[in-house]
Amino acid sequence: MLERPSVVFFGISDFGYANVILATIYELLRQNKVDIHVASFAPLKPRLDELIEKANAENAPQPTSPLEFHNLAEFPGFGAWAAKNKDRKKADVPHPPGRNGASRTALLTLKALAIMEPDQYLSLFDWSASLTREINPELVVVDPILLPVHDMARTLKRKYAVIHPWTVATGLIPQQPWFAAWWKYPAFSTGFNYPVPWSQVPENIYCHWVANKCLTHPQVQALNRARHAHGIQGDLGSFTPWAKDVPQITPSLPAADLPMIFPSNVHDCGPILVASPPIDSSDPELLEWLQKKPTVLVSLGTHFEAYAETVREQALGLRILLEARPDVQVLWKQKAEVTSEKNGKESLDAILGQEIKDGRVRIENWLKADPVAILTSGHVVCSVHHGGANSYFEATWAGIPQVVLAMWYDTFDYATRVEYLGIGVYGNRHKGRSCVIDNENYVAPNLIDGEEFGAALLKTIGREKGDANAMRQKAKQLGEVCRKSGGRIESARIITDLCYQA
Repeated sequence: MLERPSVVFFGISDFGYANVILATIYELLRQNKVDIHVASFAPLKPRLDELIEKANAENAPQPTSPLEFHNLAEFPGFGAWAAKNKDRKKADVPHPPGRNGASRTALLTLKALAIMEPDQYLSLFDWSASLTREINPELVVVDPILLPVHDMARTLKRKYAVIHPWTVATGLIPQQPWFAAWWKYPAFSTGFNYPVPWSQVPENIYCHWVANKCLTHPQVQALNRARHAHGIQGDLGSFTPWAKDVPQITPSLPAADLPMIFPSNVHDCGPILVASPPIDSSDPELLEWLQKKPTVLVSLGTHFEAYAETVREQALGLRILLEARPDVQVLWKQKAEVTSEKNGKESLDAILGQEIKDGRVRIENWLKADPVAILTSGHVVCSVHHGGANSYFEATWAGIPQVVLAMWYDTFDYATRVEYLGIGVYGNRHKGRSCVIDNENYVAPNLIDGEEFGAALLKTIGREKGDANAMRQKAKQLGEVCRKSGGRIESARIITDLCYQA
């Protein structure tokens, strides 16, 4: 083994999704024990440059690890793959949970499995193999989405690990004893309570069945045939957290997840968060505003674009809170869907116009300060988010009660977690389950009801000061557990240890 080993990370560049890789790399830079290579798409490079600059400034005069960036878009099939995905409209991603959204969930699952056409898939396989041979790293670290790179690492028999932006429960639940995935654990994207109520077990079984049908879809079968002809063994997506030969690094903890058996190769590090500058340096003007009143932070994720009806229902829910709690203010990160932005603004003016004018409701389309810096400022009493893994772990780490307005795919699963753990409320359960969609002419439904959302806010924050203390206490205690867990430091330690293992 080389005296100075290297590690190569393969990952996509989506803003929240890539945070676990960025956070881990930051610690590896500071430790300066391994050489680092990153293969991703171009939007990640400026964020890496910022990390390098930050690590160099903090470590001076000690050196940091060298880092080399490799553009993942250089694989020959990238142009065709990007062209196929360029017209995806974010506002039409949301879908209902459970049986009403099962076909939509299955479609998203199919897209995750058959992520590329066979020729594009094999092109990325070959490109990543060539890069890996050139670098000859001691360890390959892959995110869960890049299935061709998983195949490459296994086929080349490279030592590799998977770093997840989310809990690996979805992969572990089917392996739990007594077929508990069918009757005890909520099926993926259902948002059912844990354990599943007996009345919902038939629907739970149905949703499992619909999702599993993807494995026999013609697109998956065609891709498997192409893989096998290329010398790749095993079925598509056959890596799993249960495969004990592949370390799985996650930002979760048993204390922040549903009860289940975790195999020894799953390393729950606790929230793996990017090192953020404090809010007094990143946005002192916002800090001054936060100090006026206890604040509710509303941020439904990078990929969420709100139609006018959704904006209206959110505003109605916030109106209920503001009328009951005059001591509270709202910071709302909002990205409107372009074609209905005018109607959404009219709803805002009609429902919250005076509060916006008075500065009690502050609406931003982007936040200069990182969400973690805002959450840990000491002025946020509730985090309202869409149930994305990154949002869930940030709020959990900060010890802040949560309202989840679940929108798609795994966000319903995190809504289940906040209620099971007693640290928040699933704020659109009833509205989501009542939605019926037209799969032939699909338009994303509005999944938020103002009255239901308002009731969730009051349950989380309290109708009066001092209410909801039990929820706040549970969130605070779990936050203390998360902050003691190690997070990005533990993730970097595991990767470094793997690099130095014979």
